[in-house]
Amino acid sequence: MEIIIQSVGVLGIIASIISFQCKKHNSILFFRTLNEALFAIQFFLLGAYTGMAMNLVGCVRNVIFTKQISKNKKTTVSTIIFSILFITFGIVTWQGAKSILIMVAKVLSTVAYGNKNTTFVRTILFITCTNWLIYNAIVMSIAGVFCEAFTLSSLIIGVIRLDIIPLITKKQAQKKNA
Repeated sequence: MEIIIQSVGVLGIIASIISFQCKKHNSILFFRTLNEALFAIQFFLLGAYTGMAMNLVGCVRNVIFTKQISKNKKTTVSTIIFSILFITFGIVTWQGAKSILIMVAKVLSTVAYGNKNTTFVRTILFITCTNWLIYNAIVMSIAGVFCEAFTLSSLIIGVIRLDIIPLITKKQAQKKNA
């Protein structure tokens, strides 16, 4: 059974890594939703019900945000509603102090995913991934620990490739034209 539990997490790892190499907001959220669904299953199998609940609510949030952002609608109300839902589900499924880690992570990621600025999304997710890394270690989600380590690495690569290099290239072009 342990192999099955961790294998589900490996699939979540793959979805997570792919997500941060995407240029478009809806692609990021598609792969993040797949990641969260797979880890919800893994957390259920591990008895980590706060993690499961947070990821299931996260899947719904991601779908709604993808639709809102693709239609250029504001996500402020949805951000507030989902933040309240994450806090509520965190309290209902309370499993001690470790629940606080992912409640904070989910509220922060909700703020990030509600913003179509992909640089902002990647930046905020550094904090949320760190919280999930700690939570995964506590609940013995080996795949989850590796996922967050890979996700943090993928975030760094994504920031360099999609945010920093284009900014440097743009500044160099401006200097040449000046």
